[in-house]
Amino acid sequence: MAGMSGMTRREVLVSGAAMVVAGGRSIDGQSAVTPLVGAGDFAGGSKVVSLAAVAATKNANGSERKSVLDGRLATGEVVSMHESWAPEGTVVVPHRISHSEILVVLEGTMAFEHDGKVDKAEAGDVVYVAYGTTHAVKNGGNGTLRFMVVAVGGDVK
Repeated sequence: MAGMSGMTRREVLVSGAAMVVAGGRSIDGQSAVTPLVGAGDFAGGSKVVSLAAVAATKNANGSERKSVLDGRLATGEVVSMHESWAPEGTVVVPHRISHSEILVVLEGTMAFEHDGKVDKAEAGDVVYVAYGTTHAVKNGGNGTLRFMVVAVGGDVK
């Protein structure tokens, strides 16, 4: 099934996961890690962000989050990326976004509540959240739900 920009779901997953699991090594095995990019302009060039170097933030509902990227692309779009963990029973309040999101489920089962329905997404699945969607992402299974979120445009800082 072809996704946005003609990419297959597998290509989207692999490209997103590659950013996470690259391990910060160049082809020759030397360290090529850049710590958290943080807020800023990505026009300066390509880089690897070490997810291991980013501290997790604990949320009031028991979930955790690592903010990986937050800035503006050379083409002008604002982009943000974070990894999240939600243990079983995590309570999530539905919220409305003024940007678009792509979620990649890395581990567990996600219950994606939107538009009056609930869709399930398993490890390896990609979820698209359209601009303006009121939604909630919940742990829909046993164990921990782990996923990456890429937010583009709109209210992303």
